[in-house]
Amino acid sequence: MMDKPSLRTPLSHVRHLGSARLGAEAAWRQKVTAVALVPLAFSFVYLALRLVSMDYVDVRATLAGPLALMFVLAFVIAGIVHMQIGMRSIIDDYLQGHKREWALIANTLIAAALGFACVVAALRIGLS
Repeated sequence: MMDKPSLRTPLSHVRHLGSARLGAEAAWRQKVTAVALVPLAFSFVYLALRLVSMDYVDVRATLAGPLALMFVLAFVIAGIVHMQIGMRSIIDDYLQGHKREWALIANTLIAAALGFACVVAALRIGLS
């Protein structure tokens, strides 16, 4: 069967489907955080394996060091930003209307709360 000819231009077919400007920035940010997470994950696993054999006082002393605290904070922040961007792209792809708006708000608030809690916990251990 043949399609009926249309008087609509190709541009009118894609109008109001969303902006293409912000997708490239989000994809770029996703890739940058993914690349940053590779060495940070290895350093985090190495640090965790070192901490397994230590007692409580030694663990706190190790985590209070500036290098360990810096790696933990960088790993947490990069991981949460990566998670938030990935969830945003999933929400944008699969939800429409008000569900999408509420899910995006919830995604942002949950990522911010999780990031805040992790940073406070790490700083509390590292700076005490």
